[in-house]
Amino acid sequence: MVSKVSNFDWDKIIRRMDFADAQRSLQLLRGKSNEIEALSSKYGSKPAAIDFASYKKKLNFTASAVGSLEDLYKKKKLPNYSASLPAFEAKKRALMLQTAAELVEATKSDLKDLYVQLENFEKERFTKDTSVGQTMQRFPKIAKEVEQELKNHKYLEDAL
Repeated sequence: MVSKVSNFDWDKIIRRMDFADAQRSLQLLRGKSNEIEALSSKYGSKPAAIDFASYKKKLNFTASAVGSLEDLYKKKKLPNYSASLPAFEAKKRALMLQTAAELVEATKSDLKDLYVQLENFEKERFTKDTSVGQTMQRFPKIAKEVEQELKNHKYLEDAL
């Protein structure tokens, strides 16, 4: 399990994140996974055997205490770590993934609409090459007002 976390391509996901808060959270998660990997490699193997005989020789007056510690050590059974995901958490995770997938699809749909709007905007955009005729076609109400002012010679009334 630790190898899957250590082989995970964190940079690929972080590059796709747009928000600094999300990137920071992923970096924290990455740091924790690196810490777990380091601890796993450090404590993953069995500890070295204790040489009780050498301690009995070194500690002449407490050799019997070392013997009793050795007996206790040999009788001691360390717990085995076994983790399983509770059904509630598995269901919660599945629903979150489903919601995320739906959100991605909705976002893709919205992006398509926004690209269409952007294309329309670019087509109707005013530039230095836009003609008066194109402006009049885009704003017919204003064009009609201008025509009336020109016809009635009232084009300078607002300026005076």
